[in-house]
Amino acid sequence: IELHKRRLLYVSLTRRRWVWESDNIRDMDIPDSVATFIMNSSFHGLPPDVILALCVLSCFGTSVSISLIETLEAEIHTPLIVPLDTAVAESIVGKRKGSFYFSHDKLHEAAYGAIQSEQRCLEHFRYGLALGNVAVRESDDMLLITAVGQINHGGPEAVVDSEQGVAVASLNLDAGKKAMKMSDFFSAHSFFDHGISYLRKGHWEKQYDLSLELFNLAAKCALMNAEHAHLEVLIQQIMHYAKCFEDKCEIISISITLLFVSGKITEGVKATLSTLASLGEELSSSPRWVPQLVIDYVTPSVVQKHLSKTEAKLAGLSDEALMSYPIMVDPSKIMAMELLADLSDLLAYSYETAKANFILSKMIRLTLKHGMSPHSPLAFVQYGNFNALMYQNYEVGYHYVKLGLALMKQSSSRVQDCQVIFFSAYTRLHVEPLQAAVELFLDGFKAAMRSGATRDAMKCAYFYDICSFWAGKRLNEVARSMEETIKQMRFHKHIVLISIMLPIVRTTLRMVGESAIPQQNNMTCVFGETHGEEDMTEKIPSAMITKNFIDCYEAFIFRQFGNVRDCAEKFFSLPSLTIHACRIMYPRVFYLGLIS
Repeated sequence: IELHKRRLLYVSLTRRRWVWESDNIRDMDIPDSVATFIMNSSFHGLPPDVILALCVLSCFGTSVSISLIETLEAEIHTPLIVPLDTAVAESIVGKRKGSFYFSHDKLHEAAYGAIQSEQRCLEHFRYGLALGNVAVRESDDMLLITAVGQINHGGPEAVVDSEQGVAVASLNLDAGKKAMKMSDFFSAHSFFDHGISYLRKGHWEKQYDLSLELFNLAAKCALMNAEHAHLEVLIQQIMHYAKCFEDKCEIISISITLLFVSGKITEGVKATLSTLASLGEELSSSPRWVPQLVIDYVTPSVVQKHLSKTEAKLAGLSDEALMSYPIMVDPSKIMAMELLADLSDLLAYSYETAKANFILSKMIRLTLKHGMSPHSPLAFVQYGNFNALMYQNYEVGYHYVKLGLALMKQSSSRVQDCQVIFFSAYTRLHVEPLQAAVELFLDGFKAAMRSGATRDAMKCAYFYDICSFWAGKRLNEVARSMEETIKQMRFHKHIVLISIMLPIVRTTLRMVGESAIPQQNNMTCVFGETHGEEDMTEKIPSAMITKNFIDCYEAFIFRQFGNVRDCAEKFFSLPSLTIHACRIMYPRVFYLGLIS
């Protein structure tokens, strides 16, 4: 009757016989009534070896590949394939596309329920260990992830001793790394957390390297997944138990990211400078150097002096020489390059943007002295932006931007792809067709999400939206994209970029005739503190300058010329972020020129 209702079985008057859809009938779910009938009539009367095989199958879900069952059968020395074929003949399970599958959820539940509750965790753990051995032996990544998933279903209660716990924690570490490579940061975080749970008391002393790596990677995933409460616990543990300063550097970098997204720019700069000093990379050679005051030391004349030295050194090196340059191997210098990149980013949101060029110069000098790091391509791209956007030497600037992109592709690390693509767009927007160059920010967003760099991803999404606006894309599409970006920023509690972006979002919504987003007075940062939009705008120079420019633009577009003068005067009264910074300036130059 059910088949007839679904038109899978019907009488053909032209062919004068019953007609049925074989493939669709095989794919359809068994009705509840049929499943109940099969369960009551045949399931409990099956031979013990068939019931055992069904119990094993049920531990892996409703569908399992036949190859996995064959592997498990060989490892646990228990017949599985032949008994499951018997179950197929009884319509309890099906066999399709290389997998066994339960014909109905009720049959799966019945098979899983046949395992005693106190025995289930042990069975999951046993099957996971068996498959884990094969996965390690054959370097099978997907099998490893399946195996560790089974082990974690068993949990720490199934562990026999501390030695086995360490082995299982190591398997979780490997599985988490594989998941990160596939950009599955939620699964990766789960693996790292489970790995930590298998470690016994005193693990920081007995399994220090394993503990440090698990905690560091768990922290990175927690940041990506916006699990800030858990991240705070991980940071405290690493800062307390790390044996040396170098072992704290990774978590310090994450802490600086948290300061940045929460609008604590000054604190972030101080923390970065202090960490650089501990790595032996002070920005000043003065014996009276103080982290809080070092930015004052970097005067325009100092910036120009160092940039001139950098230019002279690069003039003596061909592209071929740079492309074949040795790799940086000193861990402290690699970390210093990462922190310098962070510092440059922090300064871009302050009134100290001119001094970001000093940081760029230092990154190139470190590269030429110690070799190419994952962050070196970024330094060359920024050097290209400096030449193109500050000195209008687009030929030289574009050349170094392309060199930086070539170095990025040559690098074995993908961690900085987003930043390199993002900053390369600054010059490329002025050289290449505008509408095509805007898509670079979308490429940067995808690269950031693949590597788990949420801060960079949000930055790319923001610039993609605002450049789409200035490039003349359909306003309705731009408005929808902006709303989605704001939603993502709220999820990650990136209140700095929210504050910077809201003015142009409101203008876009007004231009398409929609209600604007109201003033935001309760934005919660990653530290649980609540901030108002107006407070953040006053606190973050980039937000203040952006707001005043957008107010000026909107008044001009809507022909409110009385307001245009007031807004323009407010804008020009602020210290400029663009005179010395390599920024995307064409919208401001164009519209402020019209207004003037």
